[in-house]
Amino acid sequence: MLIAAGPALAAPSPPDTAQVRALLHQAQNLLRAGQHEAAQPLLQQAQGLAHRLHFAPGEIESLRVLGKAQLVHGSFAEARAYLAQGVALARRTPGQPHLADVLLTLGQVANEQDDYPGALRACEEALRLYHAQGALRDEARTRNGLGIIYSSRGDFPRALAMLLPALRLTQQLQDSALQANCLTNLGAVYFRHNQYREAQQYFRQALPLVRRGPDLGALADCLTNLAAAHQQLGELAPAETFYKEAIKVSEQAGERAQLGVVLSDYAQLQTEQKRLPAAQATLERARALLENSGDNGTLAATLVALGQLHQKLGHAAEAEAQARRALALAAPIQDWSVMETAGQLLASLLKQRGDYRQALTYAELAHAAHDTLFTQSKAEEMGRLQGDFQLSQERARAQALARTGEAQQQRLQAQQRQLWGLGLGLAVVAAAGLALWRLNRLLGHKNRQIELQRAELTELNATKDRLFSIIGHDLRGPLHSLHAFVELLDGPPLPPAKLSQYTQRLTRTLDNTLALLENLLNWAALQMRASAPIRPENLNLASLVEENIGLLSPAAEAADVTLTNRLMGEVHAWADPAAVRLVLRNLLSNAIKFTPAGGTVSVSATHENGLWQLAVADTGRGLPAPTTLQPLRPEALERRTGEAGQARSTGLGLLLSRDMATRTGGQLWVASAGPGQGTTFTLHLPAAEQPAAYARLEG
Repeated sequence: MLIAAGPALAAPSPPDTAQVRALLHQAQNLLRAGQHEAAQPLLQQAQGLAHRLHFAPGEIESLRVLGKAQLVHGSFAEARAYLAQGVALARRTPGQPHLADVLLTLGQVANEQDDYPGALRACEEALRLYHAQGALRDEARTRNGLGIIYSSRGDFPRALAMLLPALRLTQQLQDSALQANCLTNLGAVYFRHNQYREAQQYFRQALPLVRRGPDLGALADCLTNLAAAHQQLGELAPAETFYKEAIKVSEQAGERAQLGVVLSDYAQLQTEQKRLPAAQATLERARALLENSGDNGTLAATLVALGQLHQKLGHAAEAEAQARRALALAAPIQDWSVMETAGQLLASLLKQRGDYRQALTYAELAHAAHDTLFTQSKAEEMGRLQGDFQLSQERARAQALARTGEAQQQRLQAQQRQLWGLGLGLAVVAAAGLALWRLNRLLGHKNRQIELQRAELTELNATKDRLFSIIGHDLRGPLHSLHAFVELLDGPPLPPAKLSQYTQRLTRTLDNTLALLENLLNWAALQMRASAPIRPENLNLASLVEENIGLLSPAAEAADVTLTNRLMGEVHAWADPAAVRLVLRNLLSNAIKFTPAGGTVSVSATHENGLWQLAVADTGRGLPAPTTLQPLRPEALERRTGEAGQARSTGLGLLLSRDMATRTGGQLWVASAGPGQGTTFTLHLPAAEQPAAYARLEG
């Protein structure tokens, strides 16, 4: 039943409370029938009535079912809002009714939103609650769900650590449906990690359990999994047998989308067997079934496979059409794997046709998608490593504290025995109290050290992730462009005009890459010299500004941007010249990059409260929203593409500038009137005395 888990719901209820339960029961029946729109007002009515009656268990359950309905409907933000409200109410209510159920649903929503940490926190707390309650079926269900979450993130050991105990619980409970689901998920974990023989064994154990059940869709999935495992092991004859049975079961179930998925997988087997016309017919049928299913990811993958097949059959025009459509479907949902394959296919087809410019564009798109997949896989791997490291640190800390406590306990026992022999009971109590106080102080000191080390580790890890992302994407991208350009040169000779155009484009890309590399080196040097003393001196800002404007004038002229130095008279700051020079160069370079042709970039300075405020103002595109003068936070600014096709900003220059400004005793500020209104970056530096005063000091 809906809300029979809590003792408050099992007790006799007044009429209004029974009405809440009746509304919930009616709404859930509608949800099972797929009538979400009809269930919604009933659930809201149940929640409102339970709230007025102060019937907390009924309100919590209403919020949970509302969140579940929004999850099924795909409205994740609304689902999360309902469930967060339910969790908060359950925590405030004595006995915390339905808290585990709400947390489990919240974990499902977080996983759908790719909020991996949030999903794990919610599901792990639900697991602890179910275990404490002795709710074995719910514990098995939660462990099964956690195994799926870990598996979807590629965390093989933790997925097995959840799924194997879940399987033992389902066997103990003799729950064949949940047992079959656990076996299927275990097979999927092994399949994902290329251990196909182990995957095949779990799929085979699940098959008789699924055959006994009424769910034809689950049976079709199990048969398809078995077929795929046989296919990966090179056992093509049994693979085809299972594929054909899966197709027959899917047809009986009337599930068009599922049938399309099975046919798409079966076509891969036919392609491996060199039965290309049969594979084409199977893929065409799969495409027709998936057209209106709403599963654009599977449809895009099917279209790419169809395009590759047409290329093998020599149908270039049809192959290009399928690849373009696959790319159009994959781009909005950011299916990078399909985007990479479709880009490669289009680049190959266009190169054969002699359209080298478009071929280069799609080759770069395929490389960019590959880089994104690479970065995502490395980020997931780094996340798992970081989680393992933190877990090992926590275990080590717990073991160290346990050893310290045990040793202290042994010393206290020895002291007690000695003092007991002397009959000094009062002294024993005093010594024990003093020892515990010292132990408490020691543990507090150790905890503070661990927290400091964790904060330092988090900061270093964030810096490492940023540098890894920049090196893995922004530096690899230009190199891929160079590689694609060299591939074009390896083909038929290019016309001089196209060769000149590609050369200019490549030169601009490499210039931007050199600037990025210089910032990376400066950033690394800053991190290594973080504890080194700064070297401030009496610095003439007017001369420094003139020097940097002269240095960047060629870039400004090429972009048709006017540079203006508005510093007047003696402008002296007390700062490190190298740091200020680097900050000013980055600010001017950014201003030129984001200012359209015909615009201006000006440098001015004002003196206020013992500070020089050195401002770099441009007439460029401005920030996305009006921003009053505030300290610069580079991580909060979006990365944008520059004017006239210049490379997208990495954000590293502003991050480096802010840190350099801080090290030399200054601060960076930013302000903008909004889109199209330009941006002003202001560097605050301590003012220096006039040169004559320093001359007297030196004399």
